[in-house]
Amino acid sequence: MGLNFEKWHGNGNDFIIINSIEDELKITRNKIIKISDRNIGIGFDQLIKIDLPTKPNHDFFIRFFNADGSEAGMCLNGIRCAAKYIWNNSFAPIGTVNFQTKTKNIICEPKAKKMIQVHIEPPDKIEHKSLYNKLQNKGVNNFFISNIGNNHLCIKMKSIKKINLNEIYKNLEGVIRELDINLSIFKKDGSSIDIRTYENGVGETLSCGSAALCVASYFLKDKLLKIRSIGGELVFKKNKNGILMAGPASFIYRGNISD
Repeated sequence: MGLNFEKWHGNGNDFIIINSIEDELKITRNKIIKISDRNIGIGFDQLIKIDLPTKPNHDFFIRFFNADGSEAGMCLNGIRCAAKYIWNNSFAPIGTVNFQTKTKNIICEPKAKKMIQVHIEPPDKIEHKSLYNKLQNKGVNNFFISNIGNNHLCIKMKSIKKINLNEIYKNLEGVIRELDINLSIFKKDGSSIDIRTYENGVGETLSCGSAALCVASYFLKDKLLKIRSIGGELVFKKNKNGILMAGPASFIYRGNISD
């Protein structure tokens, strides 16, 4: 029978989504690693598993698994894709959906021009003196660390286009990996910001919504703020309950993974 899936992406950050709503599906870490391989498998940044909620007042429980099989706490590009998947497959009417995740409660709703709007509380700034000292000893300056269900080290730079992000990650991996901190570098230019992200368990991705939110929240005031990644653009603004993020979610294809 195999495992049915759909492949989606949010600004190039790609996922396969599996439905565990009607029948509980169990997928092993080794299976995730095998099918995430872009040469001999399907290839993806993360696998998204949609379950029934375990908490009241939620519609679905969304879980995210990295390409190395580890579980991530949050993925804001993935949550938009999960919402569109649910609407397209008639698991819920097109409208507001309330998601439970491993770390945060997220509300998604459709927006004009095929965009999905995400309601989320602002990230928490991480104050960790010894960690900050270790990073500074590694030559890192002009940075902050935030948590939005997963942790992000965000480093401001004058230019990011030609930077070797893999080398920066390797230099810092011994400090940040044990605390499960992802790495982003960004450049601010007026009301827009360019960003690149290296995600633990994945590598550099074309986009990371969680990292974009952490950077946006640091600079967000009353106006719209645009965050540009290699894969596309996300738009952020404040509201009375937190932050609104708008971005696309695109279907690629569906298939079946044989046992």
